[in-house]
Amino acid sequence: MTAQSFRTIFWHKGIRDGAWLTWDRIGFACLCSGIGLSLGLIWLLLVPNSFGAPSGTVLMDYLSFWLAGRQALAGAPELVYIPADFSALQKELSGSDTVFGFFYPPTFQMLLSSFAMLPYKAAFAVFILSTTALLCVSCRLITGKWLLAACLIIVPACANNAFHGQNAALTAALYGFFLVGVERQRMILAGIALGILTIKPQLGILAPVALVASLNWRTFLSASVTTLTLAAASVLFLGVGVWQVFWQQAPVASAMMELGGVEWGKMISVYSSLRQLGIGHEIAMGLQAAVGLGVLACVWKVWRRTEDMAVRSAVLIGGTLLVTPFALSYDLTLLIVPCAFVIRDGLRNGFFPFEKILLAFVISLSASTPAFAIFLGVPMAPLLPLAMLWLGLRRMHLSADGREQTGEPGHMSGTASA
Repeated sequence: MTAQSFRTIFWHKGIRDGAWLTWDRIGFACLCSGIGLSLGLIWLLLVPNSFGAPSGTVLMDYLSFWLAGRQALAGAPELVYIPADFSALQKELSGSDTVFGFFYPPTFQMLLSSFAMLPYKAAFAVFILSTTALLCVSCRLITGKWLLAACLIIVPACANNAFHGQNAALTAALYGFFLVGVERQRMILAGIALGILTIKPQLGILAPVALVASLNWRTFLSASVTTLTLAAASVLFLGVGVWQVFWQQAPVASAMMELGGVEWGKMISVYSSLRQLGIGHEIAMGLQAAVGLGVLACVWKVWRRTEDMAVRSAVLIGGTLLVTPFALSYDLTLLIVPCAFVIRDGLRNGFFPFEKILLAFVISLSASTPAFAIFLGVPMAPLLPLAMLWLGLRRMHLSADGREQTGEPGHMSGTASA
C-alpha cells in the first residue's frame, strides 16, 4: 500500500465515514465507563478521600442542594439566598472553608426538599441515581433502545455531572421529554416538561423562540401554565418572602461571574472563554450578546423550516449552551439529547459524512474542557455546543439537497453502522 493510498483510506474511512466507530468498540468503551463511574461514586461517598471535609462531609456541589432542601424543611428557606449566612451554615456543618453558592429559584429548592429528608450521602446517591434514571428514560424514548440509552447516560459529561452531584441529568431529561413530546405531537406534555425546566431558567432562553417560530401555541401555553403553577406551589410551600430574597440576590450571581468567583476555566460559555483570554467584561459581554443574536436567528430558521428533530434538537440545545453566559462544564450533559436524536436517525438512514467523528469528538471531550482551560490555558468548551449547532444546520441543508437530488425524503449518504 502506497503512502497516498494509506492517507486516502485514513481520511475516508477514519475521518469522513468514521468506520472505526463500530458497535463492539463503542460497547466496550461504555462498559469500561460504566464500571469506572460506579466505582468512582462508591469511592466518593463511602471511602475517605481528598474531597472529604474534616467532618466527613463530601465537599461537592450537592452540599448546597441538600442544605437548601433542609432549610426549606426547617422553615427558613430564605437563608440560602443570603450568601454570608449560607456560607456560615456550610462551614459549621463541614468544618471546611469550601462553600458553594445557591443561585436557583425557589421552585428548585422546593423540589430538593424531598431529597433533604435523607442523610446527606444517601440523598446525594438517590438524587444522582434518580435524575440519571430519568435521563435514561428520556434517551430510551428518543432512541427506542434501552441499551443505547444506557450507553448515552455514561458518557463523560454525565459522569462529570454525577461526581459533582449536579442537576444536569435532570435538565437534560426534561429537555428530552420536551422534544419527544413535540415530535410525537404530545404538545401539552411537552409544555409541562418545559415548564419544569424553569428550575434552571437560563437553559430555557431559546425555547420560547423555537415554539413561536414553529407556531406551537399549545406547548407555549402549557409551559406557561406549568411555570406559574410551580411558582404558586413554591409560594404556598416556602412563603412569598423567599422569592423576594431570591430576586435581591440576583446581582450577586452576576458579580460572581464577572469577578471570577466561579473559575472561568470551569465554565463553558463564550463569555467565560473570552475572560480567560484576558478580554474585559464589557467587550466579552458584547461578543456574548452578538453570538446570542446569531444563535437566535439559527433557532428561528430551523424551527420554522423543518420538523426533523435531529436538526431541531442539535440547533436548540447547542444554541442554548452558546447563548447563556453562565453555564458550567457539567451542563454539557445536555448535549446527550441531540446526540441521541442524531444517532437514532443515523442508525436508521445512515450518517452524513463526518457526523460520526464529530459526535465522537463532542462526546469524548464533554468532561475534559476544564482540564484544557485550567491546565493548558485553552478555553475550548464553546467548540462543543458550536459543533452540535453546526451539525444540525449542516444536516438540514444536506437533507434538503438529498431530497432535491433523489426525490426521497430523508435520503442520506454514509454508513449506518454504529
